[in-house]
Amino acid sequence: MSAHHLATSIVVLLGGGHAAGKRTAALSIRDQLHSTMQEFPIDVQIINMNEYTDHEKSSVDPSQFPSSKSAAITVKKEEKYKFPILKPSRFNFEKLKHDLRRLDQSSITQKIVLVHGLYALYDKELRDMAHIKVFIDSDADTRLIRWIRRDVLEGKTENLETVINAYLLGARVEMSDYIFPTKEFCDVIMPKGPEPNSVSLVIDGILLYVSKNHQPQRTDLPSNYLRPSEIGNFEKERFDIQKNKFYQLN
Repeated sequence: MSAHHLATSIVVLLGGGHAAGKRTAALSIRDQLHSTMQEFPIDVQIINMNEYTDHEKSSVDPSQFPSSKSAAITVKKEEKYKFPILKPSRFNFEKLKHDLRRLDQSSITQKIVLVHGLYALYDKELRDMAHIKVFIDSDADTRLIRWIRRDVLEGKTENLETVINAYLLGARVEMSDYIFPTKEFCDVIMPKGPEPNSVSLVIDGILLYVSKNHQPQRTDLPSNYLRPSEIGNFEKERFDIQKNKFYQLN
């Protein structure tokens, strides 16, 4: 794992594709940390990178992709350029990094900061600030189905066509051009989204950086499963062994 610059905060970056489960992973990690360290005071904060864009609800706004009679599947080649091109420049990385530094400087206790977003692994300086970098992977069909379920079935938009247009004419290209290449910078890949085993692996990685006075003995998993029995004596090199075991299971 790369060197980090923050002295107090433990920064975890959760990147990945559209509707891959980044927010779900952050919530699962937070809840499991609270459960694991319930005897110790712990401050877990979640930062959604969507808050650092011009879009209030989503980093890909389906309303940008008109739901006219020209459905995405039938859009003429020359018409595609009328649609917005999604790029990482719509995210304000400088403000995010500034807020992370300010959060750390104002803290008198150790914080665990979970940053999730499409481009969580994109900016090099942001990666250097992190302790653990996670890429949440999932196949395109699964992500599209989750996107439809989230936006259409849960009532965020009533038009299925706009979601499909947003995916085919925006998100799919953005994924291949900008997001998927960030996978090479991660420490851990969640190959099937935020499943319990992958979340537990990240938890063990986080505990490596927790002050020794606050390191708990985990009882939620068998002592021989993906982790050593003595968390407090867990050397960082052993984390690579854990990751290899995890990937073999998947």
